[in-house]
Amino acid sequence: MAFFRQHGKFVATYESCSTAAFKHGRTETIRPASNATVACAEAFQKSHRAGVEEMVDRIRRAADWHSKLTKEAAMGQGFDRHLFALRTLAESTGKVPDIFQDSAYKQINHITLSTSTLSSPALMLGGFGPVVRDGFGVGYGIQDDWLGCNVTSYPPDRDVRGFLECVRLSLEDIYSVLEGKNFKE
Repeated sequence: MAFFRQHGKFVATYESCSTAAFKHGRTETIRPASNATVACAEAFQKSHRAGVEEMVDRIRRAADWHSKLTKEAAMGQGFDRHLFALRTLAESTGKVPDIFQDSAYKQINHITLSTSTLSSPALMLGGFGPVVRDGFGVGYGIQDDWLGCNVTSYPPDRDVRGFLECVRLSLEDIYSVLEGKNFKE
């Protein structure tokens, strides 16, 4: 929502998910930029006609879809690591299938928003760099009584302060809606 507010578009987004339930498990990718999150972010535009009930419904739908994606990724049902392994094996043979040269494949792998939770009572702050020159690295933490994030980018390609302001406004608007208030009025 914050990136959409700042730039008026949606981009490939990565959120790491632990697969530690499996022997030698590491991570899988959650792709949080879904149709549900797009619909939610669009409903929060001041120019959109959505009222409080519709915005709450879109929040719930986005959250439910994200929970489903997270569970699937944690259980090894994501597609990113599988495709990465296939591409790496193909490259080692010199016979790379067309799918890995396709512009759509390249676009979804230009990860503009790289995110990861740092939610542990032992951590107060953490972070990492963006994975592409024009991207953001977003480390976030959610505790019982606070939440926060640490955002990094490579100057001058992105405006971190502007992005953080959009994050703050998005969170305030979501909070208002969940409290039953229409921030658009």
